[in-house]
Amino acid sequence: MATKTFKIGEYAIGGKIKVSITAQAVTIQALDYHSNAVVSETIFSNIPNNYWNSREYLEELTSSYYADKVMEYIIANSGITYEMFKQY
Repeated sequence: MATKTFKIGEYAIGGKIKVSITAQAVTIQALDYHSNAVVSETIFSNIPNNYWNSREYLEELTSSYYADKVMEYIIANSGITYEMFKQY
């Protein structure tokens, strides 16, 4: 299990984004900067075609720049793969 907390500050809802990766799921949480209370949480299946779902959720929580940094970590440590185009 891989876990990382990104301390983003005022550019993210709550100030921190925590990512936990297991063999089955990728959990993305927005945490309060001072108390670490969960502000928002979503769990995605750890499968290749969940790139855009997790990316869009991250962009709701923070800017596209920080969403890209978090996605780099997720791609490196999970089964989710980069997809150039969104498939409907």
